[in-house]
Amino acid sequence: MILAIETTERFGSAALLDGNNVLAQVELPKDKRSSQTLHPAIEELFTQSGTLPNDITVLAVVNGPGSFTGLRVGVTAAKVFAYACGAEIIAVSTFDAVKLETSAVHSIGVDAQRGEVVVSLNGEPAQLMSVADWQKQREKYDHLVFTGPALERYAAQMPPDAVLADERYWFPKAEAAGRWAAERIKHRQFDNVFTLLPVYSRLSAAEECLAPQRRKTAE
Repeated sequence: MILAIETTERFGSAALLDGNNVLAQVELPKDKRSSQTLHPAIEELFTQSGTLPNDITVLAVVNGPGSFTGLRVGVTAAKVFAYACGAEIIAVSTFDAVKLETSAVHSIGVDAQRGEVVVSLNGEPAQLMSVADWQKQREKYDHLVFTGPALERYAAQMPPDAVLADERYWFPKAEAAGRWAAERIKHRQFDNVFTLLPVYSRLSAAEECLAPQRRKTAE
């Protein structure tokens, strides 16, 4: 039994799966923050399915990149739940949670703020780049489809010849994360509940300001 949590953006979702079979899923309300809505959503999943917390054997959580606050909410909730119930935990990247939603050759972008995006092209390691450089990928690859949550902000700025995935495929889903985790369970590829951390798109503004001072101190 897998409880999957996705809170990498302003909103999110939660899903309950028995292996690859989705038993229940809930979209978090868009009028409140995930810190307010995640736990009621999980309770709703249990009510819908007749499942108890101790029935859960694996927590699947999308651990980024994404929103600083959203990632902390989701990862913390997953770690606490897994520890309390003695469940295993599996971290799923935002790119993998999106990738399962479309089979096209694609470039997935996650908004990194300040006119930049974190991009994974066809499953390759993610790179931080400007929106302009992301757009230029269409000049290098044939039949490229752009997708990912960054399009919520930048879709209107994409060139007319850029091919965009349908909007319903832009965002990571808890259901997709759960199915990804189901495959990893077969190989017992679990993460450590104590050391699992969110994967941020960049340092926070405060950390970036401190970095030069730390380097100077080290010297």
